[in-house]
Amino acid sequence: MTYQTKCHYEILSVPRDADAATIKKAHRRLALQHHPDKNVNKSEEEQHASAAEFKLIQAAYECLSDPVERRWYDEHREMILRGGVAAGGGGDDGSFLFDVMNFQFAGCYDGYGDDENSFYGVYNMVFTGIFEGEKNGFVSEGGIDFTQMSNYHLAEVTLGSSRSEWSEVSSFYSAWESFTSCLSFAWEDVYHLDDLREAPNRRIRRLMEDDNKKKRKVAKKERVDEVCALVRFVKRRDPRVTKQKEMTAQEQHKKEAAKKKEAAIRKEEVAAAKEKWLAQAEQNMREQEAADLDAGRIRLADLDSDEDYSGKRGRNKKKGKRNKGKKNRQVYSSDEEFDCEQAGGVADSSTDSVNGQQDNDNNDNDVSALDATTPEAISGQTQNNNTLEPDTVSSENECSSEEESEPDSWRCECCRKDFKSEKQFDNHIKSKKHKETLKKFEKKVQKEAVNSMMQDLG
Repeated sequence: MTYQTKCHYEILSVPRDADAATIKKAHRRLALQHHPDKNVNKSEEEQHASAAEFKLIQAAYECLSDPVERRWYDEHREMILRGGVAAGGGGDDGSFLFDVMNFQFAGCYDGYGDDENSFYGVYNMVFTGIFEGEKNGFVSEGGIDFTQMSNYHLAEVTLGSSRSEWSEVSSFYSAWESFTSCLSFAWEDVYHLDDLREAPNRRIRRLMEDDNKKKRKVAKKERVDEVCALVRFVKRRDPRVTKQKEMTAQEQHKKEAAKKKEAAIRKEEVAAAKEKWLAQAEQNMREQEAADLDAGRIRLADLDSDEDYSGKRGRNKKKGKRNKGKKNRQVYSSDEEFDCEQAGGVADSSTDSVNGQQDNDNNDNDVSALDATTPEAISGQTQNNNTLEPDTVSSENECSSEEESEPDSWRCECCRKDFKSEKQFDNHIKSKKHKETLKKFEKKVQKEAVNSMMQDLG
């Protein structure tokens, strides 16, 4: 099959060193001129010629607009324009290798149908020819069993047609993109067998063999690069690959949209749960603060046991006795104290044996005790009762009741500290250290609640 080859730069009418902007501008101008929609009123021959020219313009622009393809085209331009070798016969000079140079050109196929001149028909023939060349070379090098070829798996895949499934297409490109030749490329040797035999010594012979190995390696690499470049060229223009990429992009877009939607819903749920938890935590904190405040202000008189917060027994009771004794001693005059001493200390002993809340009863008991001794003592006691001022007695009763109602200690449950007075407790509540401890406590409670909430949601 012979194809008319024309230089891409000549088709676009641009120099070989033209930049990307110049190539794009030339393509736009020629595409508008030869587009089929612009030539509706022309004759059929002119329309056919314009359509053919339009295909060449598109193919030239596709090649030159891609930096990788343009570089490869510039390196192999002369060979492509010469037409290359369509196919070779047998021989020991490598002529059995299928020449792919002339098929890296969009003008070598006509449309994407399933006939022999279409994209799939032409390149099915090309890849079949490449594999047949490998088989012929394997036979020429003495091979017999084709299954021993390193690239025999290429015979199991085909390019297919426009109706092929994506699994078949994917298998084809996966196999050919990793192409490697099974041939030794011995025809590239500089020194043949006779030359090696005529070598003057072993060292020279080894140097000659090394030169042959280098030549074979370079030739094999060039062959592999040619075939891989052809595979990339075909894959880039395969409509099935383009369609699959679009479908994959759409599916990926849908997955990302669903993922974002799910993340937004989850974020709203977490925010709502966090807001609910914060409200509940704030309410619990207020209740706990109130409970801690009440716990620090419990009257010791309301406790079932006579133990205070510090674990000391009978402290208030002894304190009350001391205060009571002091108050009584301040009220009595010196003469009355002398009379009480003559009475045998009965009044003092009765006063020490009762609590501060039974002052009036104690006075009556003192009078009855003195009544058994002397009338002077009774009169002295009566005068002593008459000398008590009402204001003094009332103030003393109020002080005694205040001392009994005040707790022996105040406790801050947040800081785990005890205080001996209300003033110390109030100063502690207002202190900076207490506020910092309270904030840390709140953060700790919030963190534990959030972790618990995330575990419930997860």
